Amino acid sequence: MSNSSTTLQLRQQQMMAALLTGNPAITDHITGDHNLNAQQRLSIYQSGYRLRLREVIDNDHPVLGSYLGDDLFEQMVDGYIAAIPSKFRSLRHYCDPLPDYLQRDDFFSQHPHIAELARFERCLLSSFDAPDRDTASVETLQQIAAEKWPQMTLRFHPSLQLFTSDTNAVEIWQALKAEQAPPEPLQRLTCWVAWRNRERLTEFRSVDSLERTLLSGFLEGDNFSSAAELTAALVSEESAANELLTVLLHWLQLGWISQLSVQREQPDLQLT
Repeated sequence: MSNSSTTLQLRQQQMMAALLTGNPAITDHITGDHNLNAQQRLSIYQSGYRLRLREVIDNDHPVLGSYLGDDLFEQMVDGYIAAIPSKFRSLRHYCDPLPDYLQRDDFFSQHPHIAELARFERCLLSSFDAPDRDTASVETLQQIAAEKWPQMTLRFHPSLQLFTSDTNAVEIWQALKAEQAPPEPLQRLTCWVAWRNRERLTEFRSVDSLERTLLSGFLEGDNFSSAAELTAALVSEESAANELLTVLLHWLQLGWISQLSVQREQPDLQLT
């Protein structure tokens, strides 16, 4: 590597250090004039960097910002930017660690619904930004012979997100989004599904214990036979088949499923 390339790389590293940690080493290599000295010129970049990151947090988490109010929002922003420097080429992912940061922070961790509120907004963003993929239909299911259903597995649309919370964070989000007073924070297990519908709009709805169990199982690779056993354990065996079919048809109608496939049966081993 030539000396000029080495020098350029060093200056780039020094500039990043100035932006991320405030290290002033790059100041000796900035030319000032009668209007602005070197430190003033550097501070423009440092302020611009922080303002851009603040803008990203504000745009990604408008409801969280509304809930916190100006002072607490600034406290969160200052702490997050100091603790989590940007490491992504795209700022779209800069706030991905925000819920974990809020869970660890000495102040915000005292209010777990705040981290859950941030995590729910990340969930909605992930659904909206997910890649496109065709969805299966009821007709797709009808094309699979009934005797092959026990080996059938599901692949969900990439936008589908299963959100489980220990608080009423989603109800708080809904109230704020509707410009209403949010309810008091509560510790309560809730489960929601977010997805992007066929009109490319993000939706979400709550799911009961049966749907949550089935979704978790299918996401882990369960087939229809295993899902039937899970259903029978939660409802009566007599109604399990109808319950499972009703859930599956509803998921197909909502566009949650991108593919139905049948696992090949493994041949029995022959010992000779």
